[in-house]
Amino acid sequence: MKGTVFLILFCSVLLNIPVMSQKVSSDKGKYLLSLGMGADYSSTPSFTDYLKNELPLSAQDSIKPFSIGVEFFVGIEYRFLKVASIKLDYSYYLRSNRYTFAYYVFDYTLTSHQPYLMFFYKLDNKKIDLKFGGGAGYHFHILSNNISSNSTKSYTSSGIGIRGEIIFAPRFSKVLETYISGYVFGSASSSIKDESGNLLKGSSTGKEVNLGGYGVGARLGLSIYLN
Repeated sequence: MKGTVFLILFCSVLLNIPVMSQKVSSDKGKYLLSLGMGADYSSTPSFTDYLKNELPLSAQDSIKPFSIGVEFFVGIEYRFLKVASIKLDYSYYLRSNRYTFAYYVFDYTLTSHQPYLMFFYKLDNKKIDLKFGGGAGYHFHILSNNISSNSTKSYTSSGIGIRGEIIFAPRFSKVLETYISGYVFGSASSSIKDESGNLLKGSSTGKEVNLGGYGVGARLGLSIYLN
């Protein structure tokens, strides 16, 4: 429910930009729909420390400080000035970490809903769009813990994320261009809770666990001008 309200507020801001930019000429006021997929290399220190303390010793060797995740994204962008635009960006993020001990497999799967409100500055070029931007959003995480398919526990968390992104977009035609980007990000998260609202804590440390972290990533997709 919170995620729906947040997205509605984002859309309201985006759709009201034309009203605030009455001096923009028709060739500048274009909506751009982007979609594609990406991958990131990220670290969640609190969660990694929790795994190192909870998993058996033989499984701890496979725990790395950084992990690879994938995302599927869609965004709608409005260029309200010749060199400036605002973008509502949403991605569905997925990361899975598997650790093995004897006959047991510990599978931790993280899925996240990640909306962002981004602002971009564009270098003026007729053949290539090169944009620099950044923004923030409020994210919603679900962590599933499956042990050898015998039992599954689900946890939730949420928090603020920030992102800086550079987009390189060669144009195929007047309405179609590629979407190639690199980005850096950081996030803060509330403590992880189970379905009953109980906080996840280290059994030996007693510390609460969160999914805050940082990393780098890249995206590949297409963008289409809608008008």
